[in-house]
Amino acid sequence: MYNFSTKFKTIVLMSFFFIAKNAQAQSSIVNKQHNYWLSLGLGKAEFPSAMVALGFEPKHRSAIIIARYSVSGEIAQPVEPGIKINELGILYGIKLGKFRFSTGLSTVWGNERGIYLYTDLDPLWGTGANYQYLGYTTVGIPGEIRFITSAKHVGIGITAFGNLNEHRSFIGVNLALYVGKMKSTGLPSD
Repeated sequence: MYNFSTKFKTIVLMSFFFIAKNAQAQSSIVNKQHNYWLSLGLGKAEFPSAMVALGFEPKHRSAIIIARYSVSGEIAQPVEPGIKINELGILYGIKLGKFRFSTGLSTVWGNERGIYLYTDLDPLWGTGANYQYLGYTTVGIPGEIRFITSAKHVGIGITAFGNLNEHRSFIGVNLALYVGKMKSTGLPSD
């Protein structure tokens, strides 16, 4: 007598066989290696900014892991100290076609101006005001959206980025050059 339990086991076994066979066929055309890249970008946040980022994209997944360092600050100001913002963070996100969406945790540090101290007459810059130096360090929540178009080993992209923190939150955009293993053809030689 053929009972429900045997019928269920047969269906599960046949389904498993079908899924395994289908997955094996698809895996032969899917990326067989991890993708990784290094990007160097220049742009504008509150002040001119620069960013270095290292990305890792695991094989068979749409996940990404990004480590980034960004710096933004005043350039050639007659006022001392110049305002500067540094950020070092690790972000996790997803890859959807040419877009990468990610967020994570970071440390943010830099310097601000405190109270006015004195004015220094400088023949090159004119009048230069000097303020109290105030340094800070805080924890932030970085986020970014990257659009990358690339060949196999080089690419170019635009990154909209920001950081939410208790001292000096910021947003910005940059244009970046990418090098690394940007994409695979799916062939075993990749």
